[in-house]
Formats: sequence, C-alpha cells, structure tokens
Amino acid sequence: MSERKESMMELAEAYVLGELDATEQAEYEAFLHDDAQEKQRVTELRDTTGMLALAVRPAAPPTGMKGRILANVLGSSGAVDTQQGHEPEALLEQAKQTIEAEAIRRDAEERSNIIQATDAVQGSAGAKTSQGANVVSLPDRARDQTTASDSKKKLPSEARTDSEPRNLQARISRSLWAGAAALMAAAAVILAIYSGQLRSEMNEMRSNLTAMEQRASDMEQQLAAANEPAVGAQVDRTVALVGSEDDPNASGMAAMVQDETGTRLVVQASDLPALSGNEAYQVWLIKDGQPINAGTFLSGDGKGALTYTMEPGDYDMVAITLEPDAEGDQPRGRMVLTGALT
Repeated sequence: MSERKESMMELAEAYVLGELDATEQAEYEAFLHDDAQEKQRVTELRDTTGMLALAVRPAAPPTGMKGRILANVLGSSGAVDTQQGHEPEALLEQAKQTIEAEAIRRDAEERSNIIQATDAVQGSAGAKTSQGANVVSLPDRARDQTTASDSKKKLPSEARTDSEPRNLQARISRSLWAGAAALMAAAAVILAIYSGQLRSEMNEMRSNLTAMEQRASDMEQQLAAANEPAVGAQVDRTVALVGSEDDPNASGMAAMVQDETGTRLVVQASDLPALSGNEAYQVWLIKDGQPINAGTFLSGDGKGALTYTMEPGDYDMVAITLEPDAEGDQPRGRMVLTGALT
C-alpha cells in the first residue's frame, strides 16, 4: 500500500464527521472518486454514524435550558424571563432568524476560504514552476470535486429549474422514438402486404408463362407436322359442294383426310364468281347450327382451294361464303357453295 493511500485512508473518519478543511476535503474526495474500496468504507462509516443516535436513551432537558439557550442566541445575559412580556413564540422566531443569518454568514466564509486556498495553491505552483522546482498543485479532479460540492449547495428551486429542461428533453426524445417505432411498424405492415401481392402476381405470371410456353410448344409441333410429308394418309369422308340459287354454276368438293398427324379438311372449288375489292371466300364447318371458321382463300379464274387442320368430330355441313373481306369471325356475306356431311 502506498504512503499516499495510507494518509488518505486516515482521513476517512474525519471526512464522515465533517472535520476536514476545504483543501483536505477536496483532495480526499478526489482520492475517493478513484478508489471503490475506500468509497465502500466511507459508506459503512456513514451508516454507523447514523446509528449512533439510536444508541442514546432519550432524556428530558434540564429545567430552564430553553431560556438559557434563547438568551445565548439573542446575546442577552442570564435566563429569559417569560413572565416579563417576552412570548416564547416570538423569541423562537427571532432565534430562528438569527440562526439562519449565522448559517448564511458561515457559508459565505467557507466559500471565501475555499477560493483563497485554491488561489494560494495555484500561485505557489506557478512560482515553483518558474524557479525550475517540482510543481505541487491542487489536482484538477479535486477542483472539479470542489466545484461539484459547491454546486450541490443550490437551492431546491434552482435544482428543479436545471432538471426541468432535461426532463422535457427526455420526454420529447421518448415521444420521437415512440413515433418512429409506430411509423416503422406501419411501414413493415404495408411492406408485408405489398410483398404478398407481388408474390401473388409473380405466381400468376409464372402460371401464364408456363401455359403460353405449352401452347407455343403445341403450335411448333403442329407446324412441324404440317411441314412433314403425310404418311399413310386416308380419306375418311368426301362430299360434293353444290352452288346456291344465285350461283348455280359454282361447284366444288370437300374431303376429310386422316394421317398420323391428325385430320385435315381439304376444300377445292371452281366456277366461282369473280372477286372485287377486298372480297374473299371463307370456308365454314357447321356443327349444331354454329359455324366454325376454317380459313379464307382468294380465287383466280374462278378457282380456289384450302386445307385446314381440324378437330375430329361429327360436323353437319361444309359451306363457302363470299365475304366483304378476310377478317370476319362470323358469316357476313351470301352462301355460294354447301355440302352436307351427314
């Protein structure tokens, strides 16, 4: 244990009892700030000192003590005669005022002594530094402790005034954090909803893309089959096409041909009326009274032909109409050729 620590520990009892002067108290409090073990010992000493009052038996004050105390406080000689018009309550109030004035005076003296001691130590340190000797000054931490000790002597109203801005700032900070947390929670909920919707849309797009890829694959297979030469083609049905009353000279033939790739409708027509403008001939498969578009063709010298890959099934009729253009999904022009399949 160092010599300084031993000397500081010897001041513990005097510090607890308030017997140190300002310089010693400041130096000891600086030491106490850095030594947790010594701080614990001071706490225990204070607890022990506080319990001393409990060990004393209560005793009634001697007769006439009150008068003598008041007489000493008020500066009078002898006991106070309460029978000569001096009311005890008035004397007590006067004594209270005198005690308060004395306390204020002592506090001012202590402050003045601390300032003088600090100035003296600092002046001595400056002088020794200029002479090349070792510097001996009051530690900065001790001065901080002295300043902190002086600041503790603020009136309760001043302490409340200093703490109110901090409390207000703390409340504002808590409110801001609460608001930020609420905004973050709302943003998280919105983000979760948006993410769910986005995932649903992406799943639907994937399903549509898969369906489109499948249809494209089927179309490629059909196109490849159409480009391949027919193998084992067989005519399933043949029907003659007869001209209508307006076009009795028109004639034609429709055949259903099957091979390993499926069923095709082959249509051939002749002696057709000449086309004009955007007119075109359109072939229809009729089933249960509903026309199915089998494609369009243009005639040259009154002749035309068409092939159509069809779904197998029972159809009622094959018909050829003269349409104003090749863009229709339903018959719009007059009937030119017809043939029954049943």
